[in-house]
Amino acid sequence: MPLTLQAQTTGTVITGKVISAKEGTPLPGVVVRVEGSTAASGTDVNGNYNISVPDANATLVFTYIGYETLQVPAAGRTSINIQLKEDVNQLKEVVIQVPYGTQTKASFTGSAEAVGGEELESRPRASFQESLQGNVAGLQVSQGSGQPGAAVNINIRGLGSYSASNQPLFVVDGVPMTDVAATGYAWSSNTLAGINPNDIETVTVLKDASATSIYGSRGANGVILITTKRGSAGNTKIDFNVQQGVNTMTMFDKQKPLSTTEMTDLLVEGVFNRPDIVSSRNITSREDAIAFLRTQSSTYNPEVSTDWADYILRDGSFSQYNLSASGGTDKTTFFVSGGYYNQEAVVKGVDYERLNSRLNLTHRANDRLNINASLGANYQDMNTMYAQWWGQNPIRNLRLTVPWVSPYNADGTYNTGILYNNEILVNENKKNSKIYQLLGNLGAEFKIIEPLSVESKVGIDFNFGDEELYWDPLWSDAAAINGIAGNYATMVTNWNITNLLKFRKQFGDFGVEATLGQEAQKAVRKRVAAEASNFVDPSIEVLDGASVRNYVGSDLYETSLLSFFLNTSFNYKGKYYLNLTGRRDGSSRFGPNVQYGNFGSVGVAWNVEQEEFMRSFEFINALKLRSSFGTSGNQPGNWYAWMGFYGLGHNYFDQPGYGLGALENRNLSWEKNKPFDVGAEFSLFNYRISGSFDYYTRTTSDLLFGVPVSFTNGGPANVTKNIGSFRNSGIELTLKSQNLKPSEGGLSWETSFNFSTQKNEILKMSQERILSGFFVFEEGGEMYEYWMKGWAGVNPENGEGLWWTDETMTATTTDYNAALPFNQGSSLPDFFGGLTNTFGFKGLSLSFQFYYSFGNKIYDNYGHFTASDGAIGVSNIYGAMDRITYENRWQKPGDVTNTPKVVYGNSQTGVVNQHSSRFLYDGSYIRLRDITLAYELPLKRFVNRAQVYVRGNNLWTYVKDDLLPYDPEGYLGGLNNGQVPVSKQVTVGLNLSF
Repeated sequence: MPLTLQAQTTGTVITGKVISAKEGTPLPGVVVRVEGSTAASGTDVNGNYNISVPDANATLVFTYIGYETLQVPAAGRTSINIQLKEDVNQLKEVVIQVPYGTQTKASFTGSAEAVGGEELESRPRASFQESLQGNVAGLQVSQGSGQPGAAVNINIRGLGSYSASNQPLFVVDGVPMTDVAATGYAWSSNTLAGINPNDIETVTVLKDASATSIYGSRGANGVILITTKRGSAGNTKIDFNVQQGVNTMTMFDKQKPLSTTEMTDLLVEGVFNRPDIVSSRNITSREDAIAFLRTQSSTYNPEVSTDWADYILRDGSFSQYNLSASGGTDKTTFFVSGGYYNQEAVVKGVDYERLNSRLNLTHRANDRLNINASLGANYQDMNTMYAQWWGQNPIRNLRLTVPWVSPYNADGTYNTGILYNNEILVNENKKNSKIYQLLGNLGAEFKIIEPLSVESKVGIDFNFGDEELYWDPLWSDAAAINGIAGNYATMVTNWNITNLLKFRKQFGDFGVEATLGQEAQKAVRKRVAAEASNFVDPSIEVLDGASVRNYVGSDLYETSLLSFFLNTSFNYKGKYYLNLTGRRDGSSRFGPNVQYGNFGSVGVAWNVEQEEFMRSFEFINALKLRSSFGTSGNQPGNWYAWMGFYGLGHNYFDQPGYGLGALENRNLSWEKNKPFDVGAEFSLFNYRISGSFDYYTRTTSDLLFGVPVSFTNGGPANVTKNIGSFRNSGIELTLKSQNLKPSEGGLSWETSFNFSTQKNEILKMSQERILSGFFVFEEGGEMYEYWMKGWAGVNPENGEGLWWTDETMTATTTDYNAALPFNQGSSLPDFFGGLTNTFGFKGLSLSFQFYYSFGNKIYDNYGHFTASDGAIGVSNIYGAMDRITYENRWQKPGDVTNTPKVVYGNSQTGVVNQHSSRFLYDGSYIRLRDITLAYELPLKRFVNRAQVYVRGNNLWTYVKDDLLPYDPEGYLGGLNNGQVPVSKQVTVGLNLSF
């Protein structure tokens, strides 16, 4: 029966049901009262209520902790059903996930931000990491590849390492994930993509010392906690959603290959820009120039025009299905789910498939003992491609292959005259990777006495990678050996054991919380590889189908970590908080002289709104000031970085032997991170506006560098040492507002905005300046600054290219070799963030999110080929020029442009390896990251919730640099090496809850 707070014997009785607008589940304990009177009631365990009202036009007020208060006029009705929305702005009531437990937002001294599952589920993205972009201040997420399920770059508050990882630590249901991949050839694979985003309850991003130092040697780059969904007592709730859509390439117009006619236009123009050829060949017309071009190459045929985009690109399909059930009793609750995801990339032959299942159980054995278990079984199947300059890269073939050759001969056979025929690559070769993953834990909590409890948990993160590589005998790289195949098996096992002793007690106005913990982790990676060649039948791709055994090998790596830690929190009257943490880690990755390290933090918080002097500021609902400082660490990716060892397998005059593999450094230790943060969190105007502001610095010292040593000891060329330091600093701003509060069937409007800056500075290095590829790393500079010659544009009188002679940029030269390289700016953005607006009206909702990133530069590593300015001529099948050249080239005196004239056989510009800032672009952009239009179908008689929607992803992109020929989003470092292009999606979906 519904709870009656005050019995009513007169008036009209109104009955109804209150459910969650998000989940569609009943809400027990909702207070229902009549505005302006003392009449009140409450909902029962099924969400039902009844209340007597004094007259038919009374207004009912529905109140529930953690949900928005709703006022509903009765308007003569006797039955009113209600949906309540969660109120994420009530700072004091919000409980957040923190290391090794939960805590109220008001009592937390650290900087953390949670992303709810509703921001992750039903998105047309393979991994939850992609959906974090634009949702958290200080969190930079970049999708470097359009390969579905690929790893993404995630950085929290800048970069802290030169050679070790800059990625945060991921912890799933209390299990720290390993930092090693289960694949070798699928270099972009991502084990975290195996987690179904629809199974996630919250993702909490920990950013400062007070939040991350408790993770010690793994917390330097921040921590991301993933909490999966669990059931709650009550009726079983079933959710089903289905989604179908299509993927297309972003910014295709700028990347569309030139036709033979367009290429011929450039080449003819190039011929006329060579007076020596014109006079010696007596060329007076376009026809004469084309006749000359025919003499230069047997492959040039102006009658053939192949659109390589038709052969290499496609509109890929997308689909996903998810089914889950949750519920339970007062003693046992459960959550079980299954999911299927399938996506074709915009590049043919590149696709991704995932199967998921999950079971989460919680059991209350008695009043003192709780048992919980989680198990996720995931399967990923991906067909991938090579990047960079490999001939197996379809994007390389798209950008470089000339249009006057066809992939097929007249008789329908493959044209093997094309060195890397993309049709053979897609139809005959194989590059497949499968990942089998088990991710789970088993734990128990026992209450010893009222303030004291003990918890233990054992977790496992198991990944098995099964990869197949096959090159058909028709493929040029395998033709001489009649085909080659490889099988590669990688097993990664990561065990984690955590034991906690927790104390919590209030002594009058003083509160004390303490967690004493011990943790142990061991990770093992084992890899077996075999390759064979000379296939008797190309259709039999297994190794037994080959007659030559090329390679068989295996390796085994192990690493372990042993930790002890203490986390304490003290408060006075819930106003003032002091948090102290300490951790001692012992790692097998470091030398015996410094194998153990100590880490810790101090954090303070002041809930100012509770002070007497704040009572007059009624518009301030919550105001918390906080600050923290501490230390954390970062381990090297090389598990044996400190060790000196001899390598096996060396051959000396046909005799087996050893070779010096690395020099020992028994003093090798952690990279040490010292973050400082000061911030404020607030809620104003009855929680209509809320937000936070942070200023942070993080200084990383004892960076891991390879220091050169003399070859007289027999090699190697360097030894790993702790040298150097960085500093990152910036500000973060988050604002959330209820511009129009919802009322029954009325219009609602919510806005969320975040803004972040970041400044990276190199304080000290192993040497004053390090040049690495296109980058320079030097003291006083920042990470990933480009080092190359400066492009000064084009002489408007004659169309010749110009370079700055040096960094003063006061004089130019037409001779590339006479120009000196200098610093051209960084690939790191100055600021980035997101803006989300959500509108609701009756059953209709519209939500859209913009993401922006400004101030970084990106380099086109294909530009020195595709902007050849006629230098390659027609003799090379991989000599296609790009659309930027076609649309922007200099053609006559007075033309002001950045693209020089086309000259057949050009030697002034367009020469291969003329790397310069000509191909360096401003990477600033704004993107419509997500837009969703949804409608709640009026089917409450049959289901708790039925929603249909249409969603768009990456539908619109503004790029500041008009000449940028491809999508601006890329990997850390800003190099475009022909990755799978980022795609845009349009999907339709259906959500059902029973």
